[in-house]
Amino acid sequence: MSRKTLVFLSFMLLGVLCAQAQRTLMSPYSRYGYGILESASMGGAQAMGGLGYGLYSGKYINQMNPAAYSAVDSLTFMMELGVSGGVQTLTVGQARSNQFNGSLDYVAFQFPLAKWAGMSFGLSPYSSVGYEYSTSERQAVYRQNDSVRVQQAFDGEGGLSQVDLGVSFDIADRLALGVNARYFFGKIAHSRTVTFPDEVLYVNTDQTTRFNVNAFACDLGVQYHQPIAQKDQLTLGLAYAFKLPMKVTGQTTTITNDTLYSEPVGQCDFPQTIGVGASYHWRERVLLGVDVSWQQFSAARYLGQTQVLRDRIAVAFGGEYVHHYGSKKYHENMRFRLGANYAGSYVDVRQSPYREFAVTMGVGFPIPNSRTILNFRFEYGRRATLVAGDLSEDRFEFGLGVSLNEMWFMKRKIK
Repeated sequence: MSRKTLVFLSFMLLGVLCAQAQRTLMSPYSRYGYGILESASMGGAQAMGGLGYGLYSGKYINQMNPAAYSAVDSLTFMMELGVSGGVQTLTVGQARSNQFNGSLDYVAFQFPLAKWAGMSFGLSPYSSVGYEYSTSERQAVYRQNDSVRVQQAFDGEGGLSQVDLGVSFDIADRLALGVNARYFFGKIAHSRTVTFPDEVLYVNTDQTTRFNVNAFACDLGVQYHQPIAQKDQLTLGLAYAFKLPMKVTGQTTTITNDTLYSEPVGQCDFPQTIGVGASYHWRERVLLGVDVSWQQFSAARYLGQTQVLRDRIAVAFGGEYVHHYGSKKYHENMRFRLGANYAGSYVDVRQSPYREFAVTMGVGFPIPNSRTILNFRFEYGRRATLVAGDLSEDRFEFGLGVSLNEMWFMKRKIK
């Protein structure tokens, strides 16, 4: 594939993602906050539990820690592209429903600036909102020994996307520093309708909150690489994202009978985030890693209010095995991956947080006579509160990623 063709296709894909960068989703848990937060992991790292903070490799792009960009080979142009699809099962008591979802997940590019520096840019989802459900229950009447039947309908859609542009520099043989500039954009809409089907004295209500986000954020990264023996290496990574205000525009509209009331929404903050990670690479055959991240949502504003969100802690671990990298036997170059992750929620659902975990596995198939890899991933995840009988979500997801690695900057000698 020629450079011009590759660049043209790459920017076409980037345009498609810009037009619709969120996942297709149907999750009642996305009703709260900014929706379901998406993983920033890419490529083969997704099948290793979503690692990133401590990974440093010239074989794939890692935008979770901008210090990793300098790992790119000085002759190489890289591109990551990922798609996914799967089945999501929602369960409440004995009731169950299935929903298929799929998306074009991310696209990212990376190239060298010098032998000691690299640059990356890309587009990926930050959060996803998608739900539509209704409830019917009896509620007590204030100061009366009676109750009324209340029906509520909820629906929402949208999400936030992020564009990343970052650079990384090796400032010593074992130390790399990086910085990412991120631009967040997107639209989110939440609607709620309350009706009283058996009553004539109670007033029905429709309420809709719509807001747009346009915001800039910045995060820094550092990685330290410690060689051990001849072919082993330990990498320690740290990434820090600043708490910064978001530009939010929108309004909440409430309709009650013939009365319409509208008010602007408040402002939001991007939360302070700290991520640490470590990885150990043994003889280019075995890679093991672990990540821990903390997001301080409790100190960040959400639509003008503070203390409405909670701090979020996430843990991920995983590994990769290659029998013999560089072997002439195809199967010995295949990459086998396994991982898992766990995270608490940054919102409360009926005054209770929810938990989510996932188990991941995958295989990387190298393309013959090239350095490109096709990454297949399978993931099982679950999202549920700690309250028995509440809604639970189980998802079975398949992912396909392409890690393109082309020698663009080699100077060819003419004899």
